[in-house]
Amino acid sequence: MIVVDPEYLTLSYRLSYLGMPDARESPETYPLEWHIDIHATVFPDDDSDGEEHSVGSAVIYTILKAGRIDLFHTLDAVDQELASFGELLGVMRPDLLDEAGLKDLGGDLMILSSLLINPDYRGQWLGHHVLWAVLATIGRSVALVALRASPLLEDDGPEEGTPEHEAAKAQLRSYWETFGFVPVLQDELGDYMVYFTAPHGDSEEVVPI
Repeated sequence: MIVVDPEYLTLSYRLSYLGMPDARESPETYPLEWHIDIHATVFPDDDSDGEEHSVGSAVIYTILKAGRIDLFHTLDAVDQELASFGELLGVMRPDLLDEAGLKDLGGDLMILSSLLINPDYRGQWLGHHVLWAVLATIGRSVALVALRASPLLEDDGPEEGTPEHEAAKAQLRSYWETFGFVPVLQDELGDYMVYFTAPHGDSEEVVPI
């Protein structure tokens, strides 16, 4: 493991967008798709000036005023991945939008599509530090974060449905639970989880289905 001080992480954000976000006229382009390159300055020893390392990458969507648009229609117009979140939050569990205050207060929704830390840098909770940094920058108006805790199906990795894949799903779910995410729905690939950025409702617990 290559040790990284979180204070020396650098996140580079890329967003390309044509025109103005409009969920009615252009639902397929309404979510803002952010690509993030994660780098860090690593100091091999006390006398070193530091070396620039590529630590990982992330893809994150922000959906503006998510409680005041047709969320299912908007996300279904993008692709299958976002359509599944649209079905979850817009059809199956719209109560989560209410709990987050998205319908009353008009905050934003963030969908964490992927957050990959390269193998040499894992085991240091860098994913947590990255998400905190994202929320403090492009996510300052976000009231609810959603993700699907699903391990990548790689050529040399465990196959879907095997005990090894189930163990990897459980480990990933546990990792995000320590951040504060709560599982709200499970399918064969992983757990849909949500995180409220502020206290919500009368209870601190979200009841899964």
